[in-house]
Amino acid sequence: MSSPVLRLLLSWAATIKPEIQIIPKLWTTIPEAIRNRVGREPGPQRAMLEEEHLLIILHQIPGPDDASRRPALFWRQPDGTWKSSPDGGGSLALQNHLNAFAARLDELDKAEHIAQTAAEYHKVLEAIAPVLRSSRGLHRALQQAREFVKADRDLINLRDQAASIERNAELLLQDAQFGLNFTVAKQAEAQAQSAQRMANTSHRLNVLAALFLPLTALTGLFSMSIRGPLEDKPVNFWVIALAGMLVGMVMSSIVVARR
Repeated sequence: MSSPVLRLLLSWAATIKPEIQIIPKLWTTIPEAIRNRVGREPGPQRAMLEEEHLLIILHQIPGPDDASRRPALFWRQPDGTWKSSPDGGGSLALQNHLNAFAARLDELDKAEHIAQTAAEYHKVLEAIAPVLRSSRGLHRALQQAREFVKADRDLINLRDQAASIERNAELLLQDAQFGLNFTVAKQAEAQAQSAQRMANTSHRLNVLAALFLPLTALTGLFSMSIRGPLEDKPVNFWVIALAGMLVGMVMSSIVVARR
């Protein structure tokens, strides 16, 4: 074979990429119509039925920082047997998948009950949000599967359990939001009370300053040494002191009235 032809064949082979799917290769009997509808990414949670083969594509429990969705596949064959991926176990694996969501919500519920600060509530909210979104898709996918296969009682029970999980996630999110709002309002109230106490203290200091300022000014002016025309009349000392106190009381009343 000539080198130009060989190079052409090699370049053509390099352009051919193996098809990658999330469906396991060992699932050889799954219809091609289903394979053609599934790519290398899980996409939204959903159910599909072809030739009496039911495939349910779900997502594993997401974390707060998960950027990609991890698939969980459940295949119901026409004879009613189940296969699952990545974990085996068939229909039991699907039940365990829902139980894992319920257990995760229980953990978050305990964390919400012991949360005290805004940072702790925010951490709980950050963890609840992706679980709630995933539980909504879980309920929707199992509802589709229930509509495809109406004679399977297990699917009905699983659909109802998924609805309960979604509702619990929504209630937990609301509780965490209410707790965060209450914590923020409580801190704002405490800050307002502290500011009020500081204002009251400042007001009392202003009253004292207004009371003693005229007397301090008079004592500084006369140096409390009575000379000249007032030297032979010590009673004038008390006259000046009383006058200063009277002016101070007038100024204090003015400060209180403005308060």
